[in-house]
Amino acid sequence: MLTAYRLIHYGFRITILETHSIPSPATSPRLLSESREPEHPSPSYNLGTEAAPLILHHFYQATWALFRELTFEHASQFIQPVDLEFGTSGGKTLRLSKAQGISTLHPLIRLAGFGGLPRSDRWHLMNFLEKKWEKPHSPDHHPDTFTVDSWLISAQQSDLARQRIWNPLCRLLLGCDVTQASLGYFQEVLSRFWLHKPKGPETWIASPDMHNHLQQTLRRVLLGKGVTFYPPNEITFLQANTERIQAIALAKGDRLKADIYVSPLAPPELLRLLPERAPARFSCFSHLSHLQEASGTTVQLTLHDTLHSPRLILNSGIFDWVTSQAVPNTDGAKTLITGVNLSHSPSSRHTDQWLRETARPHIYKLFNISPEQSPSCEPPIAQSAYRYIPCLAGFRTFRPLPNTPIPNLFLAGPWTATPLPPSLESSVLSAYACARAVTEWVQTSSH
Repeated sequence: MLTAYRLIHYGFRITILETHSIPSPATSPRLLSESREPEHPSPSYNLGTEAAPLILHHFYQATWALFRELTFEHASQFIQPVDLEFGTSGGKTLRLSKAQGISTLHPLIRLAGFGGLPRSDRWHLMNFLEKKWEKPHSPDHHPDTFTVDSWLISAQQSDLARQRIWNPLCRLLLGCDVTQASLGYFQEVLSRFWLHKPKGPETWIASPDMHNHLQQTLRRVLLGKGVTFYPPNEITFLQANTERIQAIALAKGDRLKADIYVSPLAPPELLRLLPERAPARFSCFSHLSHLQEASGTTVQLTLHDTLHSPRLILNSGIFDWVTSQAVPNTDGAKTLITGVNLSHSPSSRHTDQWLRETARPHIYKLFNISPEQSPSCEPPIAQSAYRYIPCLAGFRTFRPLPNTPIPNLFLAGPWTATPLPPSLESSVLSAYACARAVTEWVQTSSH
């Protein structure tokens, strides 16, 4: 829909194909453009695309600009500022407060004051960074080919620092451990987060309704601009010859034809629909098989009470991170607590016994909630799963551009080539890049 939102300004007649939900990160509408001149999962365990709360950062410039452009109503109800907190073995948390006072003068001053890292680690890291700044050099290989762990070892970071601070931060930002994650993307995100000087908060968490609310806002705008939404249907295959996509074949037997096709499908689903020889013939498509999916599991608990402020806690003990946030537009005070675990296993469902005897007591202890504060009937605890693509070392090599070897087929999605790991910001950047590629191709073809 974001790509369509940009293309409507260039005189395209657009149809968006809404498909039946498929357990994949790409259960989003498909876009077809015609140029003018210029499972039923159980209630306690769901597989979807937005099971984890969205985390937004201050450097998501394209995302914030989109919110302003859409005059995103009631954004303050859906997005709440938080500080990063890191769990410790003693059960307490260490807060990374935003830069203020003298720490705004230089990022190293802020680093020196962060008590989450042992003093020796802070000293080694400051010396390491200072030497890098004084003697910059071009590496023989792109940093994307190295892991974050190799960089941390060079910076003489201790096992304790890597386990307590760096690995939880890496799992939040890139979706995998420091031993697997791309150094290039880690440095990119960390530098934008650490070096930028925001006037307000640095990190926000969005309510579960925010993503749907944003989609509804976009849909309303597109309908007002004359965009057609084709009824939900499943795509069977993409009908193509050696030079172009000719039609989209639907399960009900229909054929949708257009001049241009834009696909936001996730790599596994797109590969399934492409012509049989396309991956063998074009490296662009064969690279998609290297964008491997991982799974995340969320555990959610709704309290009929309001905690003092929203929180984002990394490395809580049994979860990779935990969020707490007020639930907007509800009768009475409610707080949603979500614990997230990442796994490379396709199925990492927790047992009911683990939810009852491990997860619930852990959440109560973490937020200092006594049984007396909850209703006599304990609030239900549910789990769900989602799929995502982690930023492994070498990830940049396999991310495709919006243009493909099939001239009238274009790609959009957070997993395509953007400067950042897959995220809402990457989705916005990818959609805009795809819209530019489409318009440039049409202009070139018309000459």
